[in-house]
Amino acid sequence: MHLEQLMRDPLCRRRPGYIWGVLQGAALGKVLGLRRVSVIEFGVATGGGLLSLERIAKHAEELIGIEIELYGFDTGRGLPKPQDYRDCPNIWLDGQFPMDKEALNARLRCASLQLGEVKDTVPAFLEKPHAPVAFVSIDLDYYSSTKEALKLFEAPHDQLLPRVICYFDDLIGLTYSEYNGERLAIREFNDEHARQKICPIYGMKHFVPFRHRKMSWPDLMYYTHLVDHPLYNQHDELRKPMRMEINGKNTDWRLTRAE
Repeated sequence: MHLEQLMRDPLCRRRPGYIWGVLQGAALGKVLGLRRVSVIEFGVATGGGLLSLERIAKHAEELIGIEIELYGFDTGRGLPKPQDYRDCPNIWLDGQFPMDKEALNARLRCASLQLGEVKDTVPAFLEKPHAPVAFVSIDLDYYSSTKEALKLFEAPHDQLLPRVICYFDDLIGLTYSEYNGERLAIREFNDEHARQKICPIYGMKHFVPFRHRKMSWPDLMYYTHLVDHPLYNQHDELRKPMRMEINGKNTDWRLTRAE
């Protein structure tokens, strides 16, 4: 599997959920006939995840034959002040995870930083041209920030794939519940939207290589289903070949079943 191939890269293997999500999202874009897709990280902080995402995207472009745009959303100055108990102020601190913008920009190769409050940067992003979004990581820690980030999925259909893979970093452990943090933001989004639904990928651990089944990341993977998207009912999984030719060599491409 390409997941295991990219896990051999020291920078990629820091984020196995990103590997799986980017490869799956890029493969979906490919079979739907797109030349480019976008991937996004909400919550960049010092940039470790975004740097991994750049490397993963580079590999995915070469393996799948599709161009990938990268965007990183962050305040640039750390966490904002918690609004109320739903932001879990018992866990997080105002100003935690600040960014050294100059140092990070010097290391980034292609990702575009979108700096500011998410309530402002998401609407601004949607007004600009970009490839359809295929994968999103949300690591904003707060309920309030996550709720604003999820407005991405209210975008016009030409800005999103019909199913967008999502990685939610703050769902398990600590004092998270259905009534705070990311879980509450997801539940409210689903309650408020009839045609867009964010759902876990049930049984994900059974569809990854064995050694990943005891890791936490399979429990953090979701799909945003855009059921009225014009491409939602297009055959995609059945159109993914089991093997494809890259640089004259056959390689596995179907990513949804661990073999």
